[in-house]
Amino acid sequence: MIVCKNCGKQNQDHYRFCLACGAKLSVQQAQAAGVPSSRGEVSRKPGPPPPLKKRPPTPPTMGGRRKPAADDNTPGLSIPTISKPRQDDAGATMMPGDPPNAGTECPACSFVSPPGFAFCGRCGTPLPKRAPTPPATPPSSASPPPRAATPVAPTPEAKIVPALTKKVRLVLLREDGSEGGSLDIEGGPNVFGRKYGAPFDNDFYLNPEHCAFTVLSDGLYIEDKAPLNGVYRKIEGRFELQSGDFFRVGQELLMYEDLPEPAATDNGTEIMGSPNPGYWGRVSVMVDDERSVEAYPIERDEFTIGRDHGDISFPVDGYVSSRHCRIVGDESGVYLEDCGSSNGTYLRIRSGSRVDFGTLILVGQQLFRIDPLPA
Repeated sequence: MIVCKNCGKQNQDHYRFCLACGAKLSVQQAQAAGVPSSRGEVSRKPGPPPPLKKRPPTPPTMGGRRKPAADDNTPGLSIPTISKPRQDDAGATMMPGDPPNAGTECPACSFVSPPGFAFCGRCGTPLPKRAPTPPATPPSSASPPPRAATPVAPTPEAKIVPALTKKVRLVLLREDGSEGGSLDIEGGPNVFGRKYGAPFDNDFYLNPEHCAFTVLSDGLYIEDKAPLNGVYRKIEGRFELQSGDFFRVGQELLMYEDLPEPAATDNGTEIMGSPNPGYWGRVSVMVDDERSVEAYPIERDEFTIGRDHGDISFPVDGYVSSRHCRIVGDESGVYLEDCGSSNGTYLRIRSGSRVDFGTLILVGQQLFRIDPLPA
């Protein structure tokens, strides 16, 4: 961490400017890169988990992965309702609802930051204060009424979609756990991804159109727009696992699969293989969504994952707790359960699922909390 000499605020070791006061940070202020807990893991709760793997930068492609730049964490984020981004006369990205040329130009690098930013989105230089924009003139009575929201089509997991009666606020959480801004949405579907604009356009774990949010009366309906990376939820208690589900533990990406007894083909030929002593499932360590490097069969009723102990252990991953999570199976099904880990366990959301209010969701490297708003 880097401690600001001006105000004493602790900042991540790659930050160039203090999140609290904007003062420039020096390399000589850097301390250890994390604050180990008594058990040895680095506690970052409730910030987003780290990227899956460190890779050299690559040109952005449709659905591609690339580690974001170190200075992409912009303080003071304030984002209005989701809609398609646009550009002003100078070609700078503007937030929805802003008048032309409403951004603030940085005196150091000339980058135009969206309204509400206290610091430059590119270099972190403090921005000059702008006079508040007067409220827009309300539409006259002759204006056409707004279009009604289109109900979401039924899906296998949500056969009946509740009425769209509420608004939702997606609160962005920074790595230190503080709130970094919010997205207010209603109706839907509202498409979110790298195309939305700053500051999300620098998150290359996001697809250009990553997912779509639809507000329901009792939660948020999430539709996956692209198969790469997906959307993850932080689990509380236990959640049922299905064959092919992905989940994240620290920096590790894992996949669960059922392992049924081998069956003969249609012509009666049996498939060769080693004798099965009673394995009923398998957990694979993935390097991406399609390739695994290790696979561990499950035989007992409980399968544990941790840093020091367990059926799978990751001794060099400081974001994994000593006993992080477990998979249990019984007659009612197979379940993933967090064991009180410091950084949490994240399960990939199946497209077309409803997520309750208060849940933390991970989209790319953006961690949001789903808060309800009055209708």
